[in-house]
Amino acid sequence: MKLNYEEIKGLIWIIPGLIAFFIALIPTLTYQWPLTMDIFFHIHIAELYSQYGIIFVDPLIDPPTGTIITYPPLFSILLVFLGALLKIDYFQVARILQPIFALLVVLSVSYVAKKFYGEIAGISAGFLILSSYLFGRILSPLPETLALILVPLAVYAFYRSITDKKYIYALIAGFLFLTVILTHQATTLILFLIITSITIILGIYRRNIQFFKSYVLFLLLPVAAGVIGLITLLLFAPHFLHSILSSLESYSTALLVNGPISDLKYVAYLGIVLIFAIVGAFLALKRRENKDLFLIIWIIVIFIMSKSYWFGINVYTLRLLVHLLLPLSILGGLGLSYIYSDLLKRKISSQRVRAGFLIVIFVISTIFALSVVEDPKFPVIPKYDLGPSNQPNPQIVPPSNSDLDMANWFKENGNKNKSVLITNIYSGDILLALTGQPIATINAIAPYYLDGTTTTPALTMKIRNSSIGYLVYDKRLKYTPENSSDAHSVVEYQNYVYYSTDIHNIIPSYA
Repeated sequence: MKLNYEEIKGLIWIIPGLIAFFIALIPTLTYQWPLTMDIFFHIHIAELYSQYGIIFVDPLIDPPTGTIITYPPLFSILLVFLGALLKIDYFQVARILQPIFALLVVLSVSYVAKKFYGEIAGISAGFLILSSYLFGRILSPLPETLALILVPLAVYAFYRSITDKKYIYALIAGFLFLTVILTHQATTLILFLIITSITIILGIYRRNIQFFKSYVLFLLLPVAAGVIGLITLLLFAPHFLHSILSSLESYSTALLVNGPISDLKYVAYLGIVLIFAIVGAFLALKRRENKDLFLIIWIIVIFIMSKSYWFGINVYTLRLLVHLLLPLSILGGLGLSYIYSDLLKRKISSQRVRAGFLIVIFVISTIFALSVVEDPKFPVIPKYDLGPSNQPNPQIVPPSNSDLDMANWFKENGNKNKSVLITNIYSGDILLALTGQPIATINAIAPYYLDGTTTTPALTMKIRNSSIGYLVYDKRLKYTPENSSDAHSVVEYQNYVYYSTDIHNIIPSYA
């Protein structure tokens, strides 16, 4: 079989995805653990699903009542399916997903850019993702990454339903939206706001009823699936429905604290994507075709969400930058394609020279992606976060030797009828995933002061939950207070409980 030039040209958009796959193999083969912290929790949920089926209450967190599972089930079901199919544990499944997710996110963006603006824009958009520091995030084997694959395709399908006036594309977009709903809460909200904003703004601006017709069909499948599922459960499994409704009460994207970043960090994290996206934005605003305005609205919606703290809404801005990277890369692909095809062509007649310019940009992008994954700090979480009094947070991923020693001890000696109260909830998640040992959260204790002989009473803890059988103190969380009034204090900070006094002063006397 021989491929002619046109056939080869039509496939060049897949090149950055393949490069992303092979770059992602480097940390996957180098490190024996998955690259994120959250994966330990999802592996634990997958273990529960494999044992009990789909449940909505986690019996191993805060037993005996358990804790509502607030995450959608699709990703953990994927872990269970692949684990059974490949006959490997879920940690290895997560590692396998890392290069696959990197490949699919880049291919999704490249495909949409190609469909919007042609082959050069498609390959350019893919390489521009590689050029961002955020490339490391799309390697994460998490529900959010799975949802990121679907978002560009859903937006494109909705666009096709408008331009082609074929309702099948609106239904496809709705199916993708339903899949996102079952995958990740925050991305569900993001995709809903993107499509809703596009419909309202362009529907009114274009005075085109087609936008609203497609929007109704976009929502039809998710709404219908919800109604049918609700009626079925009401008739045949009302107890199951009660569990779901209890879960939905906690189904929220709210954060307890803000995580804003400076505007300069937007530039630092997004990198050269911004340069070409500015060129693309200039062209898009000049032409104002539907596809151009789709991208502009998409970007504005996510940017405003990343600044939600302006309106008193807590948000973790860095997570939203990954979502912002996708449409910016497509817009950057348009900008880079314009520079290659139009701007340089006016001054440089040689196609080889212009192709050389593209190749230089692609090579720089690839080198940057390599530098991200080969950074010694890349697999280590946290990297730079500081706790109270500027005390560094301890390493939680990959698990430290002490985390593994603790897990091994509980494997051999742990009583599964008793839960573990631990001052480092992240180490608790690791323990839960590795051993299935029940965990108690900070809700199970109440700090209170003991009358003592010291000038300042020592702060200790009163156990509320009778199922607790073990107290585990992370000695890395000892800190020195900045003033004497905090000489005997306990501080909860980002799921760590720091203490400033001697451990023996806060251990209950009966422990």
